[in-house]
Amino acid sequence: MVHLRAEQLGHRYGRRILFRRLDLELRGGTILAVTGANGSGKSTLIRILAGLLTPSRGKVVLTLDGRSVPVDERPFHVGLVAPYLNVYDAFSARENLAFVARARRLPDARRRIDAVLERVQLGGRGDDLVATYSSGMKQRVRFAVALLASPSLLLLDEPTSNLDAPGRAMVAQLIDEARREGRAVVVATNDPDEAARCDRRLCVEDYG
Repeated sequence: MVHLRAEQLGHRYGRRILFRRLDLELRGGTILAVTGANGSGKSTLIRILAGLLTPSRGKVVLTLDGRSVPVDERPFHVGLVAPYLNVYDAFSARENLAFVARARRLPDARRRIDAVLERVQLGGRGDDLVATYSSGMKQRVRFAVALLASPSLLLLDEPTSNLDAPGRAMVAQLIDEARREGRAVVVATNDPDEAARCDRRLCVEDYG
C-alpha cells in the first residue's frame, strides 16, 4: 500500500512565499485535486512531491508497504505527467519508451511498451516520429512514460492540457483505473469538472 505524507511544507522564491505550513496525507485508491490560481504554486508542489525540487521547509515522506522510499529511488515509484517534461521529437513514441525502460531497467520492456501504447490510444502510431505528433499526441506520450513502470503514485500537472475531448475522456478513464488499482493520484488542475471527479481537494492558496 502506498502512503504519501507532506509535513509543514513551505516554499518561497526570493521574498515571495508560495505556500507555508502545508500538510497533506494520501493513501492508495484516493485521488487528490490540487487547485489554485495560476502562479499559486500548484506545479511547485507537484515537483516537490516528485522529488524534483527541495522545499524551503518541511518534508515529504513516501512509503510503500511500510518502507520509506528514499528521494533518489522516488522516480522508480512515481509517474509524473507535466507540460514541462520533454519527449524526444527525433525518436518514435516506442523509442522514447524503450529509452525509459532501459534507464529504469524494467523487465518485460516490450510487453510493457505495447500495453501502455494501447492504453494511451497510440497503438497505431507508436512507430511514428514524435516530431510528426500534435501537441495532444505528445501529451499522450507523457502519460505512456508515466505509466510504463506501473507506479504506485501518479502526479498529474494539468493533465488534460492540449487534449481534445477524446483525450480528456482517456485521462478520466486512466485516473479511474488508477483508483481501482490502488494507486494514489494527485491532480493539479484549474478545471472545475476535473477537480470534481477527485475524492478530495486541496487549494494551495489556503496556505499562502
